[in-house]
Amino acid sequence: METIKYEHSLETIIESPVFKSILESIYDGIIITDNNLYIKASNPSASNILGVEENKLKKISMNEILKKDYIKSPIKTGEKMLDEDLKFHINNRYIRCVVNIVPIKVDKNVIGLIFLLRDTKKLHHIVNNVVGYKASFTFDDIITKSKNMISIVNQAKKIAKTDCSILIEGKSGTGKEVFAQSIHNYSKRHNAPFVAVNCAAIPRELVESELFGYEKGAFTGASKGGYPGKFELADGGTIFLDEIGELPLDVQSKLLRFLDNLKIVRVGATYEKAVDVRIIAATNKLLAEEVKNKNFRSDLYYRLNVMKLHLPPLNERSDDIELLAHYFINKLNAKNPSCPKYIDSTYISKLKSHNFQGNIRELRNLVESSYYLCESNIITSNHLNCNNTNTTYKTDLDKDDTILPLVNVEKICIENALNKFKGNVSKSAKALGIGKATMYRKIKKFNINLQFYNKKI
Repeated sequence: METIKYEHSLETIIESPVFKSILESIYDGIIITDNNLYIKASNPSASNILGVEENKLKKISMNEILKKDYIKSPIKTGEKMLDEDLKFHINNRYIRCVVNIVPIKVDKNVIGLIFLLRDTKKLHHIVNNVVGYKASFTFDDIITKSKNMISIVNQAKKIAKTDCSILIEGKSGTGKEVFAQSIHNYSKRHNAPFVAVNCAAIPRELVESELFGYEKGAFTGASKGGYPGKFELADGGTIFLDEIGELPLDVQSKLLRFLDNLKIVRVGATYEKAVDVRIIAATNKLLAEEVKNKNFRSDLYYRLNVMKLHLPPLNERSDDIELLAHYFINKLNAKNPSCPKYIDSTYISKLKSHNFQGNIRELRNLVESSYYLCESNIITSNHLNCNNTNTTYKTDLDKDDTILPLVNVEKICIENALNKFKGNVSKSAKALGIGKATMYRKIKKFNINLQFYNKKI
């Protein structure tokens, strides 16, 4: 008789018009069961998450689709279970949800359970929006008038409309991630996450769990609820694997498996999970050479290299140097509208003689440094300090028969000394064998900005 009383109480609660209205208004999935875990009620969100019609859902026991004995614990103890990472086995597929389980009590007796479901895929999208897993660059951000670069951009636009894997090769600073983001934003996945991973920056022992995630208890120190890897966070969108050549060989084999069946296996898991992700890989190495040297798997190389873009270094597109310099200056002026600055022809000429080993990234840094060193409105070649980078200028200095005016050599020596002693005039003068007062006169004569060297302290 007592059981009938509790069952009647549960039915009374469920049939309440107020309860039904509340149930249908909740965004998260809600399932109500009796104390034998048979489903008695649910809302449309639960049906959408599990992919089962509401009337069919009521014929199912939670025991059948969860297969976890410990979910009965709230019935015995009356205690809540919060933020449980559970897998629903339904219609021959896994649906992963974060679940809160709350007992329904009448006269201190548990007569049923409330299951609150949140689809992990939707949670990942929310997380992505919060932490900034978005692509901000588009093809309009690629500044060029080089015929070769324009051809590469047009090729990238065509590739973006496909769903194949892409390999982007190019030296450091040539804009590989800008292209990757632009491809994503030009593709049908533009509203989905863009997750960038620097493979060289992840400790070797953490690469697999970082990319593919791990189950709770997978290893000592593992998070209680497990951890979704970058592939899961990118579900529906694009994952950008920068410095792909740095991936350990064992992880390369797991990446190859994903490319073959589009499923991942978390560390410590015994099941596969389908993930809809497009891979864009990038490297500043020649992967074909890495394959020959046995540092990269040949089969993975061919799976990634379905479509390839090779970005030329800045020295091969010298016509873009002036264009990019003006672009960076305009962006800086937009941040400082009260005091706009402009560059003159001497500055551009000196820039074009520079050997840009750091490519566009180095050019941007040089221009920005010149902008802040300049105290007037016109940026000249005097504001372009070669000590600002580790690269060299393309001059006639490499020729054996070059004779430089002594005044030029004198300036170089002074700049080198200031650079070595972090702007300390006394130490620099002593190293050069001249007096401190003479050093100051030389600094003034050559219009050397001490502030730059002092910033290095």
